Amino acid sequence: MIFIHFLISLILGKLFGNYFFFILGSILPDLDHVYIIIKNKLFSFKKIIKTIKYEKRFNIRYKTFLFHSILGLILFSLIVYLFSKTRAIYFGIAYLLHLLIDWIDVDEKYFLYPLKIKFKGFLPIWSKFEKILTIILIIIVIIIHL
Repeated sequence: MIFIHFLISLILGKLFGNYFFFILGSILPDLDHVYIIIKNKLFSFKKIIKTIKYEKRFNIRYKTFLFHSILGLILFSLIVYLFSKTRAIYFGIAYLLHLLIDWIDVDEKYFLYPLKIKFKGFLPIWSKFEKILTIILIIIVIIIHL
């Protein structure tokens, strides 16, 4: 739901200011995807899309324990907090929203890492619902930025 994360950060940035920290907080958790792509040498767009949609079949997990967990939220928010308390709040809100949005994805996540409790949603990756929601959010972003 990378597009949804980004679009929500644009909406929050418009409403509250601090675009950069909303965008950073909403996109940073997905930097683990880049690590997985490089580690597994997935250098074609087609392979990346296939492995994201069918993680189990390819035995690849894009959401790593640290980046997609409350522990990651706390650690990365603390780093931002060292520079600015207010901006850490914006960053933390965006990061938490990222985790909540990812919750509905069908892939397994460990939000309470280091506890081994699995969370699994019900929506397939790039589902019809996700596509419709992405279009709706694009329209909202366009309207509020006019």
